[in-house]
Amino acid sequence: MKQDDFKYRYIVKVLSSIGIAVLNMIIQFVLPRAFSIEEYGYYTYNLNVFTSIVTLANLSASNAFIAKYSKRNQEIGMIYFYLSFYGIVAIVLNVSVIFLYGIGAFSSTFAGQTLGIVMLGLETAIVLKLLTDCISIYDAAAISRFPAVLQILLKIIVSGAVIFGYLFGNLNLALFYIIQLSVTIVIVCILLYAIIKEQKKKYINYEKKFFKEYIKEFYIFCKPLVLATGVAQITVILMNWALMKWSGTTEQALFGAAWQLNTLVTYVFSPYAELSKREFAVAATSKNDLKNKVEQALKLMNWITSYFAIFIAFASDWILTIVYGKQYSGAKNITIIIMFYTVYQAWGQITGAYMIATEKTKANAYISVIGQILTLLFVFLFQIPNFIWPNTLGSIGIALNYLLANVITTYISVLFVCKTLNISAMKTIIQQWCAMLFCTLTSIVIVFALNKIYVLDTFGACIVKTLFAGIIYTCAFIIIIYIRPTLLGISRDSMLNVLRGRKK
Repeated sequence: MKQDDFKYRYIVKVLSSIGIAVLNMIIQFVLPRAFSIEEYGYYTYNLNVFTSIVTLANLSASNAFIAKYSKRNQEIGMIYFYLSFYGIVAIVLNVSVIFLYGIGAFSSTFAGQTLGIVMLGLETAIVLKLLTDCISIYDAAAISRFPAVLQILLKIIVSGAVIFGYLFGNLNLALFYIIQLSVTIVIVCILLYAIIKEQKKKYINYEKKFFKEYIKEFYIFCKPLVLATGVAQITVILMNWALMKWSGTTEQALFGAAWQLNTLVTYVFSPYAELSKREFAVAATSKNDLKNKVEQALKLMNWITSYFAIFIAFASDWILTIVYGKQYSGAKNITIIIMFYTVYQAWGQITGAYMIATEKTKANAYISVIGQILTLLFVFLFQIPNFIWPNTLGSIGIALNYLLANVITTYISVLFVCKTLNISAMKTIIQQWCAMLFCTLTSIVIVFALNKIYVLDTFGACIVKTLFAGIIYTCAFIIIIYIRPTLLGISRDSMLNVLRGRKK
């Protein structure tokens, strides 16, 4: 397996992410139609809660692992250490959930789901997290093509099985979990076997350390993050629990629909954020080089994420009908809020990648704690019955919680990064506002005009309007970037060289 430079890895990541996003959209197109709204609510609830539980139990060890392995690929023992740690975490989680399910107060949080469904949801979250960590190992080793192919293969198999099960009327939540779990385990095993074999071949005299040394090293790295990560994941669990308890499965399903669109957009920016961890870690010895990389990453992430997320926000009437069906049209306002949250989420991932890569874990932890305090306040304000909103705001409440807490913490992290690298914070923030304003105004005008011209709202009409709006919107975006390529952090000469290279 060949190592690739950053630009090539990002191209591979983006192309594979687009493929994965399309296949995932097929899955999300089928699931709401195969499941009842109640069952889809269970699915999104389990996904959010168990993802947070697994992340909480991980104790930020995955961040420590990737930050350190990016700089020390020759230490294959670090892979063995992390896998051993993760295996222990998985066992502890399984035993804990089985034991706690017998307690009424715990089992009631899953709103009547059987132990079998709950355990399948947990196993799926554990294996999906391990898959993410495996991909991160390849990112840290600057290998992109092999894992990209396997990720796409995974989605092809799962989406094919989902369609097959739906057409024959046999698809339910348990079967979907079994399909996803079994295929993912096979892909994870292939990825781990291949990278360990490749690294042993490349580093014949690879460095060996005792697990005791890694325990000490990881402890130092993770110590500032554990509390912040723990509180962060507990608040996510609390947010979803509050939504399920006081608003019910229908509101959970509507929020889940909006959140899955957020997941689709993350396929665009998450690869860049993950790859940036390695680039920032390698460039950390040169402050000027690191500064340039961070500035470019913030600009690129801002415009690219705004391009996708804001269009989805204002075309959500059509997109929700296409992806989920008319029964999910009530998720429009939730989707608009979540898509604006997505823009700030992307920015926050870049600043987070910088702090993890440069091992500024204390600052990262402090900012995270601020975010969790705000989140808890917003849970009581928006999601739990009170004198202002006695019936709560339901799915709108959890969406507002995500947006407001993230906006505040993202700006704090941007100010911190700008200060440490001597970057103009005001200029950086104004550039973000310009991107959001351009995408917002362009989307509103196009969507408003097409709704006036073509008033039908059938499934076919929604597809046609989305395609036409997307084409016009994309042309407007390309024109502004061509006029001012520096908005993406690249020069006109660089852009022209790329275009000439393509022409050849």
